[in-house]
Amino acid sequence: MTFLRYFFFVLGAAILTSIVGGVFASVVALISPEFVKGLFSPPDGTSLPRYAAAVGAIWGVFLGAGVMGFCLGLMTLVQIAKVFTKKKGDDDSHAA
Repeated sequence: MTFLRYFFFVLGAAILTSIVGGVFASVVALISPEFVKGLFSPPDGTSLPRYAAAVGAIWGVFLGAGVMGFCLGLMTLVQIAKVFTKKKGDDDSHAA
């Protein structure tokens, strides 16, 4: 059950950052279309805010999944450290 919970955490973070990235890139395209043209090289005749929203959403998925994966990996290492610390504490109490 824990695996599914962590999977849904990563999925939720990826979707949320995808939305945030898409909105952010779309706003940037509205404010500075020249920046978006120079950065992404969209095809001629493409709506810049829509194109930027799509690219921003893709990068948001990558960043969100990466950050959430890193956080979950760190949390896993902390849990493993607790198990080793608890085990070491049990060994010390039996020796005394």
